[in-house]
Order: sequence, then structure tokens, then C-alpha cells
Amino acid sequence: MGYWTDRIGRKTMFIVDLLVFLVAAVLMLGVTQLWHVVSLGVLLGVAVGGDYAIGSPLLGEYTRAQDRGHHLGLLELLWNVGYVLSFLIGFVLLRAHPELWRVELATAAVPAIVILCLRHGLPESPRWLVAQGRVDEATASLAAVGATIHDEDYREDGSVPTAFRSLFVRDYLARTVFVSVFWMCIVVPYFALAFFQSEVLGVIGLEDPISAALLGTLVALVGAATGWLLVDRVGRRPLLVIPMFATAVFLAVVALSGTLHLPVAVTVVCFFGYLLFYGVMSILPGVYPLEVFPTAIRTTGMGFASAMSRVGAAIGTFLLPVALGAFGLSWTLAVLVVVCLVGGVVSLRLAPETARRSLTETGSIAGVGPHLVRREGNHR
Repeated sequence: MGYWTDRIGRKTMFIVDLLVFLVAAVLMLGVTQLWHVVSLGVLLGVAVGGDYAIGSPLLGEYTRAQDRGHHLGLLELLWNVGYVLSFLIGFVLLRAHPELWRVELATAAVPAIVILCLRHGLPESPRWLVAQGRVDEATASLAAVGATIHDEDYREDGSVPTAFRSLFVRDYLARTVFVSVFWMCIVVPYFALAFFQSEVLGVIGLEDPISAALLGTLVALVGAATGWLLVDRVGRRPLLVIPMFATAVFLAVVALSGTLHLPVAVTVVCFFGYLLFYGVMSILPGVYPLEVFPTAIRTTGMGFASAMSRVGAAIGTFLLPVALGAFGLSWTLAVLVVVCLVGGVVSLRLAPETARRSLTETGSIAGVGPHLVRREGNHR
């Protein structure tokens, strides 16, 4: 969907994506077989994945450089709010009425209907319109927010073919690798631990791991709120590099807790420390990927990076319970520590600083690069 969004427009694919989501959610009310649930779940997954590639770029292409991180970070923050609410709703609903599992699956239709109403009249991205040569439409769209196409934030950012191969040419390969790897290294440990948080906390030794898991989702939300407040103030790069290594340290302590005979309270605090720093950097997948690609392949790049992250999420979710049973908590967490360290090293090497810079600048070939930090002294 990222590729087609670059081809036919952000607004059109936004509406198509939401309609797919809505239909699949409503149909969940009538499922009677496992294959029904799986098929509709795949369709919902396609729609959710499409929204990753469409929503953030559309918002980012409308906002100005000085507060782009604020708006995009808010989008990711509200993702965490939604995750907490969904956990809470599922917990309460299924505890009280387990027979209503179909209703729980279909509740996704409620926010979809609300959002569909809100998206009515949504304007097209002015940057995409400019890239398509539709200058008059872009001018009218920007006039509504008191801007013009001559502003630095909305100028055309060069020409590159709208094609998957453009992500892997010399000028953009490092960016594609960076956004794919850092996003994957964020979600592999989190999805593994979040989906099986209660089991992990039970292994650690908590007597009420379900309630502690709910608390853990709130801790991650606090981290996301912190990242949102800091993303434009301290920049993207520190909010990625420091938490990457911090999560590795906290998970390493949890992994060694049995060997070191640490109290359960210390182990749990370190586990929550991982969740806190995960939350801080969790807003960046909605910020970084769209900033390092030009308009012609922005949603293509966002979609590809999102797809790689979902591969990582699926691997982590599938393998964690298998690894827990086969190797135990310590060795399982050790693997996740390595994942965090890989993300930290790649980010340290490749992450540019894009805060308070226009998309015209950051998306251009000369705008950012894997050696940006070293070249800053040379006016790059």
C-alpha cells in the first residue's frame, strides 16, 4: 500500500485502506470457523500495515519542520494509548463475558467508523500534489493553513522514480537499511515480550502477572509521552541511540537475575525499565522513516520499513514461547539483548539528525546520509 500511495495519492489510499479495515472488522461478528478468523485477521493486518505507510507521511507532509516531530510523535503516542486501552478492554470484557469474543474482535469497527467520518473532506498532501505537477491544487490546499508552495517546508525535493528499486540505489540504500533495521530491532523484543508479558513476569516470580502486565503497558505509555515531549527538543538521534543501548542493559540484568540471585523487585523494576525506554524510542518509527526519503518514494520507503518490522514482530511473537520452553528465560532474553545491541550499533552508525529540518532538505540526496554526524563539521 505504500507503493500505491506514492503512485495514486495519499488521500485516496487513506480512504481505501480504512474501508478494508472496516469491512473486515464488521465481518468478525459472523465468524464460525478458525479459517474465518485467520482470513479476516490477515485482511485486517493488511489494512493496519497500510495505515503505517499512509498516515504518518500524510501528516508529516503537511506539518512544518519546527514542530513535525511533535505532531508525528503525538500520532505514535496515541498508538500506545490505543494499545493500553485495547489491553484493558480485552481484559475486562473477556474476564466478565468470555462468550463475547466475537464482539471483542468486531470492536475495531467502532473507531474505524469514527475515523472514516473524520477523514471526510481530508485534503491531499501538498507535497505529493507538487510532485505530480498539480501546483494549483497544492496552492489551494496550503492556503487553508496559511502557507505557500514557495515555503521551504513544501518545495519539491527532486526527482526519483516511484519504484521499489529506488529504495536500493546507492543514494538511498543506507537509509533503507537504517530505517528497516532500527524499526525491526525496536519491535522484535517488544512484541515478543508484550504479547507474553504475563508469562514472562510469571517466570520472574510475580504472583499476579496479569495485573503487572497491565502496569507494564502503562509504563511504556509514560515512556512514549516522554519521547514525544523531547523529540523536537533534543532531536531524533539521541532519542534512538541512548534508549537502544538502555533497553539492552535492562534486559541483560533481567536475563542475569537468576544467576546473580537478584530480588524479584529488582528484576521487575529492570523489566519495567526496558519498557520505559522502549516507550521513549517507540515514537520514532512514525517519524524517522518518512523524513529520510523524498516525496516520490516516501510512502514506499515507509511501507517497506514497516513490512520489515512486522516480519521481526512475527518472528519475535512466534519464537518467544518456543524459546522459553526450550531454553528458559535467561537465554531467551540474551537473544533479545543482542537484537537491542544490533539496533544500537546500526543507529549509532547510520542515524542522521533530522529535527527542525524541512522534508525538502532531509529527503534530498545531499540532505542526510550515513555519515552525516561526522560531516557536520564540514557544513553537511
